[in-house]
Amino acid sequence: MWYAARSVYFFGVKDNGKNIFEERIVCIEADDFTSAHAKAETESEVYSKENGFVAHPEQYIYKQDGEKLLDGYELWSELFESDFELETFYNNRYTQYLYDETT
Repeated sequence: MWYAARSVYFFGVKDNGKNIFEERIVCIEADDFTSAHAKAETESEVYSKENGFVAHPEQYIYKQDGEKLLDGYELWSELFESDFELETFYNNRYTQYLYDETT
């Protein structure tokens, strides 16, 4: 079975003092959810160690519902609740903390 594993990392600090974070989703092949989580934790530890990042301890694991991975295959889907309309929700979630290397 295939799973998507999302991890968040402290990437570093810009010259202006702002923190940089990476949200990363990787594909994991495993027999069950527990195995996928363990494999994702190991992958995250290796990735953060190799790059000098700090991994947030919480990971989200999402079981893929298809048999094969194909071009355009959905790798991650997460639902959120909000009273905001789409543009405000998007800006709060994704652009408020967007990394801009020029500032």
